[in-house]
Amino acid sequence: MIAPPPPMPAHWHCYRWTGERRTYDGESARRPPHLVVQDIPPQEWKQIAAASPAFMASDVPPLEVPHWLLRPARMIKATFEAPDKASAWYRDQISDLSPSFLADHDKDTTRQAEQLTAAEDRLIWGGDVVGGWYLRGTGFASVQVVACSANRIRPTIPCPLH
Repeated sequence: MIAPPPPMPAHWHCYRWTGERRTYDGESARRPPHLVVQDIPPQEWKQIAAASPAFMASDVPPLEVPHWLLRPARMIKATFEAPDKASAWYRDQISDLSPSFLADHDKDTTRQAEQLTAAEDRLIWGGDVVGGWYLRGTGFASVQVVACSANRIRPTIPCPLH
């Protein structure tokens, strides 16, 4: 018997971070205090997040994409109920950042178009989208669109808006 597909997320939260590569490489503020390898109840997720003030205060992308949902709602840059709207936001972020990309292959419009098509497909499927680029100088940019209510990787993480 084939299992039905998981339900589509109710919405996607969008996050963008730009900063120094050294900051991005520092993992301590990017991980909650406990490694969780299985689903746990929503209340336990909240307790784990609360046990790490540095993780909760950091706006640097977490190591695990759905962990954005543990962070305060003020870190959300946009929220969309439709995958095509979330995809358009992601595309706009790349367009905005592209002139600052360090690598020529990241600036290549054909490559970007392929990445955007893949991102749109993933959002239509109900998944998350993650992009990261080295910027001129010592910068790094991360753009992430995270499915919420429920996330397919971590379905029991509660929505930061509830």
